[in-house]
Amino acid sequence: MSAERAAAVEAVCPRRLYGHGRSTPADDLTALADEASRGGEPDRYGEGGVVTEVEEQVRDLLGAEAAVLLPSGTMAQQIALRVHADRTGRRAVAMHPSSHPLLHEEGTLAALHGLTPVAVGRPEELVTIDELLAPPELAAVLLELPQRETGGQLMAYDGVAELSARCRAGGTALHLDGARLWECGPAYARPLSDLVALADSTYVSLYKGLAGVAGAILLGDAELVAAARIWRRRHGGTLPSLWPLALGARRGLREHLPRMPDYVAHAVALAAAIGAVAEVPTQPVTPLFHVVLPAAPEQAEEALLDVAEESGVFLGRAAPGPREGTSRRELYAGAAALEVTPEEAADLFSRVVAKLG
Repeated sequence: MSAERAAAVEAVCPRRLYGHGRSTPADDLTALADEASRGGEPDRYGEGGVVTEVEEQVRDLLGAEAAVLLPSGTMAQQIALRVHADRTGRRAVAMHPSSHPLLHEEGTLAALHGLTPVAVGRPEELVTIDELLAPPELAAVLLELPQRETGGQLMAYDGVAELSARCRAGGTALHLDGARLWECGPAYARPLSDLVALADSTYVSLYKGLAGVAGAILLGDAELVAAARIWRRRHGGTLPSLWPLALGARRGLREHLPRMPDYVAHAVALAAAIGAVAEVPTQPVTPLFHVVLPAAPEQAEEALLDVAEESGVFLGRAAPGPREGTSRRELYAGAAALEVTPEEAADLFSRVVAKLG
């Protein structure tokens, strides 16, 4: 019932404290039509037209040798890790316990590719270099930037550089799970191309921070990307037309990428204000951060939905928290969240906490 209620409340709330705003199919089609009016030809099975245009744009932005568009980040990462495994002749891949392949992909690395994902580090903490490199005979290391489940926190640039050097010395590939890499520029205060240069492959999302329809770009050397195009077809991802994904990405690169510093600054202000009335365990360095509520998820979610109904600001749903008897709400300070001031956000969460009393 909670899921049904959450959907109903979200549908009637004119504002939301998360992301870039709720969109309907009609909204998405209008946005794509507007972007199409700016020019661009259709692709044919993922080749040519606006698809190649966006591949080249992202490749140049991130300083990679080659890039390929895929329908999903799940597919992009499976393919990258499979190619690294085939190159090295090894099958193990080290990653944090909260990494997407472990939490959300139904064991696909083992089931489809015969790979062995090895969880390292503590679930509630940033993974360390030594933890990632502890398992023997690794084909690759997967590093998520930022690490979502720890509140959008980041390994320092010098740490990524050290990890890269140690991976290369040991013949291990470094893969960056950059689903939210676009959001990391302000924290690193350097071009994202510097990070991509440290890795053997990088995936970036075309729909999370960029608010596109779907899709991902996988970056690497020309040989890896050529192999990825073959694997895309094997995965059933070479659709007759991929141009809607490319149009959405092109729009997001123009509209949202330049605003990432604004989103991060707003996240910092929101966290400071909300932190006066509720627990904010880590200060944001990206637009994403967590609020911990003093109740189990079911109770916390009802309070979030009650306040949303009263205020017209959708606050989202609750997930299990870091301790027994707590819950967690993830916030992302995107374009929609800019419409909610830090003071208003603090008042809203104060009301949530009072209901949990």
